[in-house]
Amino acid sequence: MNVMKNILRLSGVLLLIAFESALAQEMPFVALGDESPIGVAGLSETEYRLTTASGQSVGLHRFRDTRMAPRAVVLYLPGTNMNGTLKSRDERENLWLYLAGRGVPVFTLDYRTRFVPHDYPGELTFMLDWTVEQFVADALLAATQVRQMLPDTPLFVAGFSRGALYAYALAGQIELDGLIALDGSFKSIPYEPFDMAAAMARFDQAGKAAIPLSRRGYERRELMMRTALENPTGPASDERFATAAEQLSAVLYNAWGPGVLSNTRGEISSLETLIREMLAYDWFFPAVQNVEGQSIRVQENDPMTRIDDHFGSVDIPVLYFGSSRMGPGALIAGIHSASALGKGEAEIHVLEDYGHLDVLFSRRAVADVFQVIDRWLTANSNRTASE
Repeated sequence: MNVMKNILRLSGVLLLIAFESALAQEMPFVALGDESPIGVAGLSETEYRLTTASGQSVGLHRFRDTRMAPRAVVLYLPGTNMNGTLKSRDERENLWLYLAGRGVPVFTLDYRTRFVPHDYPGELTFMLDWTVEQFVADALLAATQVRQMLPDTPLFVAGFSRGALYAYALAGQIELDGLIALDGSFKSIPYEPFDMAAAMARFDQAGKAAIPLSRRGYERRELMMRTALENPTGPASDERFATAAEQLSAVLYNAWGPGVLSNTRGEISSLETLIREMLAYDWFFPAVQNVEGQSIRVQENDPMTRIDDHFGSVDIPVLYFGSSRMGPGALIAGIHSASALGKGEAEIHVLEDYGHLDVLFSRRAVADVFQVIDRWLTANSNRTASE
C-alpha cells in the first residue's frame, strides 16, 4: 500500500478545494431525531449525522440549556479514540454540561472512528484515507454548520490531546473567536527536518492501516474495566493486587509512565469516572495520522500540507492547560503552540501533579479548569462584542 500517494492526493490544491467545498455545503449534518432532555434540569441533546458518498459517517452532538440564550458556543474536538457521546450527566466531571448549563452550547464531534466496531469484519485499508487533513475537513464542516446555526454568537473551538492539533489546524480555515487547547499542541520546538519519504516507507512496510486501542484485546480490556466498575472491591485477576479496582488503578497509573495517563495513585480523578469514559472509546484509529502528526509538529511549516500555513499569523486568543505529568517536552510544545499561533494573547495554566486524563476528569477540574474556561469565554465573548 503506497500511502504517500494518498497523502499527496489530499494535499496542495486538492486540499484547498476540499475546504472550499466544506464551506459551500448547507447543513451537512442532519438531526437524527428531536432534541431530547438528558435528565439534568434544562439541559438537552440533539444528535446529528453526516454520511459521506462512500457511506462513512461523522457525528455531531449539541448540548445546551434550552432556557438560556447562548452567549458563546464551543465546538469540542475529542482526543484519540475519544468521541462526543455523553458518558456522565454530572457537570462536575463533564466540561460540556458545565458550560451548557451556563449559557454556552457545546457541539461535540464524533470522528469517523466511532462508527467502526471493534469486531469490524473486513479490511481496514479505507483508514489509509483518514488523514489529519480529512479529520480537519470534517471538523470544518461541523464548525461551518455551527456558525450557520448561531451566526451572531462568538464561536470557539476546544480540543483535547490530538483534538488540539485539529483545533489549531481549524483556526486557519474558518474565523474563530478563540481556541482552547486541553493538554495538546500543534508545534514543538526546536524545529527539525522530517524525512516523510523514509517515514512512509516504514509505514508501508509495517502494513497497518489502523491501530487498535489496546494490546490486551477487546474482551480482556472490557472485562478488566467492567469488573472494576461493577465490583471494585472484588478479587483482582492479578494476584499482586487485592482488589479489581486496585489492579486497574495500577494499570492506568503505569500505562504511559508513572501517572502520565492519569495520576491514579494521587486519586486526582475518580476511577469510576475514568472507567465510564474509557469504556466508550473508539476501538481503532488511523495509523497514518501518527506519521503526519509528527511531521506537522516538528517542522515550522510542513511542506506536505497546507493546514499549518497559518501558524504564526492568526489573531485569536488561546487558552492552554497542560498536565505536569506529561513531562517538560509536552508542556514546552503546548506553551509554544499557544504562544506562537499568532497575534492573540495566550493564557497558560500548568496543572501540577495532573495526568493527561485528569485535565478533564479531576475532582478539582471545576475550579482548576472549568471555571477558568467559563471566565475566559465570558471575557473574550465580551471582547468580540465590543469590536
